[in-house]
Amino acid sequence: MSLCLLLLALFMAGSGLVGADKPDFSGSYTLTSTKGAAKVNKGPSSALLVVQNESAIEITKVIDGRKNVNKFPLDGTEGIYESPGGVKGKCKGRFKGKSPVLDMSVTTHPQPDAPEVQIHMRERWEMSSDSKKLTIRSDVDSTVQPYLKGFQIMGPLSEIYTRN
Repeated sequence: MSLCLLLLALFMAGSGLVGADKPDFSGSYTLTSTKGAAKVNKGPSSALLVVQNESAIEITKVIDGRKNVNKFPLDGTEGIYESPGGVKGKCKGRFKGKSPVLDMSVTTHPQPDAPEVQIHMRERWEMSSDSKKLTIRSDVDSTVQPYLKGFQIMGPLSEIYTRN
């Protein structure tokens, strides 16, 4: 009987190691800087609130007091995404090594006379070794060239947040 308990304890400890490979990004963060070809005007106040569990990462972005909440499933299914501008689409998340990779897709009309545009955004999150700095690298692909009649959709961007 004690051998069964020992094997069960070893199995459970091994199961915990799998979860340990995926760090917990839960917490609150304040934007400290942006880098990239297309800096986004985030205003004087930008923050993230992250709640992570085994099945999803829920992200609340607060920009100048306006909240935008999205939940990214981590099980391969798609969730509903809403951009800060209110455009609805799809989202999902996964871990690549110790970094979450979040995918978002929306369909929009950047200009009234323009054709429908599919936009795919991907964020890769990286935590510093001391868990105090979060870097989010964003890339955007679309069904049109990066410029549409002079309207730039978005270039590569890095946002650096400090954990509160």
